[in-house]
Amino acid sequence: MGILKPVLETDKLIRNAKRIHMIGIGGSGMNPIAEILHNLGYDLTGSDNNETDSLKRIKSLGIPVVMGHFPENVHGAELVIHSAAIMQDNPELAEARRLGIPTLERSFALGALTRNFDNVIGICGTHGKTTVTAMTTQIFVEAGRDPSAVIGGKLPLTGCYGISGKSDTFLVESCEYVDTFLKLSPDTAVILNVDRDHMEYFKTLERLKESFTKFAESAKKVIVNGDDQNSLDCVKDMEYITYGLSDNCDYRAENVVYGTKSAGEYDLVHGNEVVCHIEVSVPGVHNI
Repeated sequence: MGILKPVLETDKLIRNAKRIHMIGIGGSGMNPIAEILHNLGYDLTGSDNNETDSLKRIKSLGIPVVMGHFPENVHGAELVIHSAAIMQDNPELAEARRLGIPTLERSFALGALTRNFDNVIGICGTHGKTTVTAMTTQIFVEAGRDPSAVIGGKLPLTGCYGISGKSDTFLVESCEYVDTFLKLSPDTAVILNVDRDHMEYFKTLERLKESFTKFAESAKKVIVNGDDQNSLDCVKDMEYITYGLSDNCDYRAENVVYGTKSAGEYDLVHGNEVVCHIEVSVPGVHNI
C-alpha cells in the first residue's frame, strides 16, 4: 500500500511554473483544473473555440481567454496544459514546442494536482463514476468540508464540472480508460464495480482487473463494493472496507423502502450500529 506520494517530473513542471496557458480551457475536463490552479495562485491564460457556460465561468474568475487557437497565445507561458482532444498539429502546441515550453496533457496535470492535496478520494469503477463523485462532492459541500473536485459531469449545485475549495480534500472521478487513473495518487480508492469495458484496450477482463488492483495499491485506504465479485477480486491481497446490501459488508443498507417520501430510503448500518437514516432523491437500487 502506498504511503508517501511520489514526486514526478510532471509535478516539478507545475510546481516550478508561475504562468500557465491552457488550450481548451472551457472543456469539461479542463474547466475544474483551471479553477483549482487559479485558486492555488497560478497566473493562467486560456484559449478555446466555443463559447459555453463553463467558459463564461472561467472568464468570470478574471482568467483571460482568447477565442481561437493562435501561436502567440502561448508567448510568455512557462507551461502549456492541453486537453486530450487537442491535435498535435494545433498551432499553439506547435509554437510551444518551437519555443521549448513544456507541455502536459490534461490527465498528467490532474495527476500532479492529486499530489498537492493530503486527502485525495479517487472514485473509480466501470459504471457510475460521475454519479457517485457528484453525490460525494455534494455531501462534502453541504457538510461544510469545502472540498475541491473534478467530476465528469455538471453538478447542479455548482453549475460546473467541479469545484475549488480551500480544504485538503480533493474528490476525483478516476477513469480506467487507457489506464488514465494510474496517473493519479489517491489517499482513498473507492471501487464501485468492475465490468468488461474498453476491451479494445485491455483485451481481457483479467488485464482490466490488474489495472484496478494497481489503482487500489496506490492508496492508503480502499473502499470497495462488497456485492461485486470482480471488485473483490481486485483487492483480495490487501486490506479494504466493503459497502453494499449484503450482510457481510462492513457498511450496508438495511430496511430499504422505495417510493415513499423520496426515491428510496434506508438505514446505514455499520456492524450492529445504525449510523443514520438516508433518503435518496434519485431512483434505483444501484444509487442506494
